Parts: sequence; structure tokens; C-alpha cells
Amino acid sequence: MRQINFSLPGLHCLLEVTRESPQAREQDVWSEFRRHNVVFDGPHKDWRSAMAAADGYDAPAILAKVVEATRAVVQGRAAYERDTVVFTEKSYSHPLLAWLLYVASRSDLQLRVVDFGGALGSSYFQHRSALAHLAELKWCVVEQPHFVSAGRTEFEDEGLSFSDSLDEAIDRVKPNVVLLSGVLQYLEYPLEYLEGLLSKGIKFILIDRTAAQFDVAAAPFVQHVPTWIYSASYPVWFLNANAMQDSFAKHGYEVLDRFQPAGTFGSVMPPPLQELKRWGIGVTPAPQQHEWPYVGWFLEKLEVSQCA
Repeated sequence: MRQINFSLPGLHCLLEVTRESPQAREQDVWSEFRRHNVVFDGPHKDWRSAMAAADGYDAPAILAKVVEATRAVVQGRAAYERDTVVFTEKSYSHPLLAWLLYVASRSDLQLRVVDFGGALGSSYFQHRSALAHLAELKWCVVEQPHFVSAGRTEFEDEGLSFSDSLDEAIDRVKPNVVLLSGVLQYLEYPLEYLEGLLSKGIKFILIDRTAAQFDVAAAPFVQHVPTWIYSASYPVWFLNANAMQDSFAKHGYEVLDRFQPAGTFGSVMPPPLQELKRWGIGVTPAPQQHEWPYVGWFLEKLEVSQCA
């Protein structure tokens, strides 16, 4: 590729000249994009076929990166972490924080959270300072056994604990809210798990950062994580939000809030191609890129009225 600089009155121009075909250039952009971004392949026929095309969730690199990132937060070298990526400036998930504080306000400033799929306490450490004034703060993360072992060894404190059993965590913590943040889409049977949780009758349920869309059938994909985060791939659902809301109603939960968390799940087109499209230059849509908005819900279990 050659670059040619030239100037016109009041205008400086940079012209790139290449012998590559538009198709080859587009392919180069996609390849570079995949090296630096989370991308999705699919849809697959079913969960098993997606699993067969992926590395899986128990890749050793995942836990090692989560431990490293959480350690940076605990030691004060980072403000918080999400999915092993560390952030140096403090930030909150405002819908999540608002509804946690609401739960505490309904419970004499006591907050007891069971956080299913909460890694090594990502949401706990991110929001702990904003919850420090509460009369009671108990937060139990339910995770895979190897995460639980690492969490108990290094990160448990008077507020944070770990368990590999949802039932054990509920029995021990007596939660007034169960948190599901970015986890349902990674379960093989997400709706069945959701139904089981709803049947337990916990007063409040907070669902955050869930890949779901209305009026679109659920479908399994493979999510590829770039090497700069950690090299791994795993199956993931793009869920149907209608089916989830049907489950809420079936089990007597009222949706107090449906919100859209920050960010999107996936990306349709990398920035260079977006720029071409913006100028009316046609590009081929990539068949392996998908973008869904995150969805969140805050649910309250309705009281059953007693008739005399």
C-alpha cells in the first residue's frame, strides 16, 4: 500500500493506494478485528455442536486471568475488573446498584446476595464501597469448584464467601436477592435453570447483562475471546426474551424494571467497514458477526393474598 499526500487550498489530503481487491482488503480488516475483539461464530445446530467447536469454560487460562485481575483490584492496583479486564477508574453498574440499594431499603438496610456465576466477586468488589454503609452486607458467589477453591483461598472476607452449590448458598445466606449477571447465556439449559430458581420463591431477583432479544428465537453460538484477554472459546446462547418473561409471570414474579445495561453483546461490523458503509460504499455483511443488546430485569415475587 502506498500513501500519497497532497494539498489543495484549505485542504490537506492523504490518499492510500493499494493493489488489493476490495474483497481482500475487507478480509484483512475482518482478520485484524478478530484478533482484538470478542467475536461469535454460528448459529450452531444445538448446544452440543457449539460445545464441540469450543474449548470450554474450564480452560486453565480463564481462572488464572480472573485470579490475576481480582488480585489487582483487592490490592488497589485497579478499581474493578470485568471478565478479567481491569479498569483503573471507578465505575458502577447503576441499574444494578440502584436495585441492590432498593432491596436493602426494604430489608432494614440488610443486603444478602447470592451471586450466581459471579467469578471471584467481580460485582461485589466493584460496588462494595457504595454498599459499605448498610447495616449488613453478605455476598455469596456460586461458581465452579475450581473458582470456589481459589476464592476461598485468597478472596473471602467478612462480607464475601463462595459456594459451588446454589441450594447450599441459599440455605446459608438466606438471600433477599439473587443476582444473575451475564451468566444465563452460558448455561446449557438456561430456561430450565431460570425456572428452577424462580420456583424457590426468593423475594427479589436481579438479572443483569443478559444476551436476549424479543421476537427472535434462541440460538447457540461459539464465543471467541482474543488472546490479549485470554485465549479461549466457549458456547453461548443468544436468548429469547419473550420466553424469559413468560417464566417470570408463570412463577408469580412482577417485572419492576426492564433496563438495558451498557454495551452490546458482539459486534456487527468493525470500525473501518462501518466507515465505508457510512459513506455509501457497499461491504459484504460478515456472516459470523452478531450484535444483540444486553437486557436486564428486576423482579419481585408477588405476595399471595389470603382469602378469609
